[in-house]
Amino acid sequence: MSIQLIHAMNDLTATHKDLLELSKRKTETLTNNKLDEFQALLLEEQKLIRQLEKQEQKRQEAVEAWNEEQHHPAESLTITEILNRLTGEEQKMAEAAAVALTDTITELKRQEHLNKALLEESMKFVQLSMELVNPTIGSMNYGTASSEKMSGRSLFDSKA
Repeated sequence: MSIQLIHAMNDLTATHKDLLELSKRKTETLTNNKLDEFQALLLEEQKLIRQLEKQEQKRQEAVEAWNEEQHHPAESLTITEILNRLTGEEQKMAEAAAVALTDTITELKRQEHLNKALLEESMKFVQLSMELVNPTIGSMNYGTASSEKMSGRSLFDSKA
């Protein structure tokens, strides 16, 4: 049963690596301002996320089956607890799979953080552009100080 768990973690790692490559392509499309390609990548990303959800379900089932096989009480196991219960070659393989999965997820988070920052900067630029094209009433005046100076007099106020 621990072999099924290792395979499940390897499958998760492979899908996360696919997501990482997709995330790098998203960064490239954002920097090159290719919005149509970016939208297509988002659709592809949704497919990979659904695939991840299915793989995660299989991993959870493998953990539950392994836990029952080991005759341990049903509890939420961490990978550290599982590694402590394994021995020999299985432990080494499971540890390598866990490390690879963790490293890939960490790299994916870093890449997605970069994409988020790029999107935020793009949105700020779009907002600034919109404000320049369609200024508000307040931004059309030079300020309130100039209107306060003339508030006591009219332009047509003169002594005849």
